[in-house]
Amino acid sequence: MSSHLSKQTVEALPEAGSREWWLVYLLAPIVLGGFAIVLFPSLVYDRFVWQYLWGPVVADAAGRPVVHDGVRAVTGYNIVNTVTYLVAVGYSLPGLRTYLRHLNVTFDARLAYGFAPIIIAGGAMRALEDIGLLGDFSVLFITPTIYLVVTAVAVLALGIGAVARNRGLLSIPGTVGVVGAIWAVGAVGWAFLYGATTTAPLRLWVPVATTGIAFGVTATYYWGTGFSDVATLRHPMLVLAVFGQMWDAAQNIIGVTFLGYSPKMFLTNLIYQATGFVGSTFVLKLLVTGAIVWYLADAKDEMNQTWWWLMTFFIGAIGLPMGVRGSLRMMLGV
Repeated sequence: MSSHLSKQTVEALPEAGSREWWLVYLLAPIVLGGFAIVLFPSLVYDRFVWQYLWGPVVADAAGRPVVHDGVRAVTGYNIVNTVTYLVAVGYSLPGLRTYLRHLNVTFDARLAYGFAPIIIAGGAMRALEDIGLLGDFSVLFITPTIYLVVTAVAVLALGIGAVARNRGLLSIPGTVGVVGAIWAVGAVGWAFLYGATTTAPLRLWVPVATTGIAFGVTATYYWGTGFSDVATLRHPMLVLAVFGQMWDAAQNIIGVTFLGYSPKMFLTNLIYQATGFVGSTFVLKLLVTGAIVWYLADAKDEMNQTWWWLMTFFIGAIGLPMGVRGSLRMMLGV
């Protein structure tokens, strides 16, 4: 029965790659989620969406636990929203890949480095929300809504870049970089201006230390890979991925060791609590990043290049905003 139903479902779906297929791809999660909430509001919305997804966002904006229909939600990451966000990212990758192909985007290091300022701006905006400077807009810059905002800006920048390229004005990576740089400079500058105008001590040594550690580890990585036969290990995108992850690791070890913070990510905090070792996050990041980078370098010539680009960029894009956010928060004592 189940096999017959599955076969009928597959046959009813439009041809893969058609406009109708993409319409189903985009609307299916919304429609299925909407039906589930209507049919099982207490189970799906109260006990899943509210308690683990939306509730933590509201709690983060409010700065305290919040209650809806008797269900309490607390701020922070948990195993449910962590897995849900990873699944959502995986589901979105085919659509992102098709959009980039439609714009005739070249998947190269220039594009990755063009995106870096937007990613940094996202981390800075998250720090501004932590500080309490965004007012009623704070809910837009809390996980997961901040990812939607940053993605929307990136998608818009790509579209503007395609128009600029077609008119011979500026390349797509250049346009994306300009949009991101304006946003990043504004957000980071706002944080520094706030710090300079408050009575709280401004720990300028924190961003110097975190970026210094990240640059140091990345430089050591680059120097060490010169002794390897795998030339791809020095690919600019892999270097960016290492730097992004090490910036996140650096802000964690500075915060835990010297300022009394604990890791915010669910998995890293779990390992830190289990081991009690202040350098656990740094060591974990170092080992995992090294293994992933080695795999991507080795698989570059065998893997589909678009997928390789997306996977490699994703590794760096996870670390960069965390490094920026943590560094700015600790600099301002938040």
